[in-house]
Amino acid sequence: MGGCFRPGDEPEPAAPRRPRPRPFPAMRQLSPETRTLAGIGLAFLGFAILSGGDVLAKYLSARYSIFEITTVDSLAALSVVLPLSLRAVGPRGLIPNDPTRVVLRAVLGAVSAITGFLAFSRTSMADVYSIAFATPLIVTALSMPLLGERVDWRQWSAVLLGFAAVLFILRPGFAALRVGQMLAIGSTLTWALSLLLMRRIAQSERTGTILTTFLLALGLICAPVAAFEFRTPSAGALALMAATGLCTGLGNLSLIQAFRLTQAATVSSFQYSQLLWGVIFGLLLFGDRPNSATLLGS
Repeated sequence: MGGCFRPGDEPEPAAPRRPRPRPFPAMRQLSPETRTLAGIGLAFLGFAILSGGDVLAKYLSARYSIFEITTVDSLAALSVVLPLSLRAVGPRGLIPNDPTRVVLRAVLGAVSAITGFLAFSRTSMADVYSIAFATPLIVTALSMPLLGERVDWRQWSAVLLGFAAVLFILRPGFAALRVGQMLAIGSTLTWALSLLLMRRIAQSERTGTILTTFLLALGLICAPVAAFEFRTPSAGALALMAATGLCTGLGNLSLIQAFRLTQAATVSSFQYSQLLWGVIFGLLLFGDRPNSATLLGS
């Protein structure tokens, strides 16, 4: 009957809700201003580490296929990320709360990495990074309608100035775009969309889930092509490919934590710092001398 209670009628306990991921524990008590500064520091660090991976990929691309390099890159990063994630949260902890967005972000990030590495193999680092300056503009323009984040006039001024620099460097209508530049544009568009999704999912997904899914997508996309372009690497080259994977993992880890601490427009604006590394590494390691348009635009 309605109000009667019989043994065995106890309702099953609800499945425990997985806790939302948090930034590093020590940062939970920080003021909003300090959290923003910490996010900026992590963004700067993340882009610097990713630049290191770009340098290694460009160096290795002289002898090995980009798809082979990226396959080893993803496997090396997975060999570190996956065991640590499984130890921390177990297999069930790696199941995404929002599989569609997590997988979409992973695919966009993988496509951006592949086209970016291909661009580096065909043109100078400074030129690729200069084109990538459009990323903050795209992220800033879309962060308000897609993420509901407020963007003030100072952020808009900074990104518009950066975009004007991109137009000056590319000089549309004065010369045909080269293959390397078109690859860089494709990498920029997919990277911007992946950053917006990262900001969204970073609030509800575990770091291990985001990283593992991205690295799996990267490996699965590249491995079939790498099988046809495989060239047995030397021990030194294999170590450098593994180091590229380490840069991929650590760089993305820093950016994930940065997005948990501050706005997408703020994090993405620090991609401008990559031009500094691009000019320095390109000049010292590859003899890439940036032209006057690149120098003035940057």
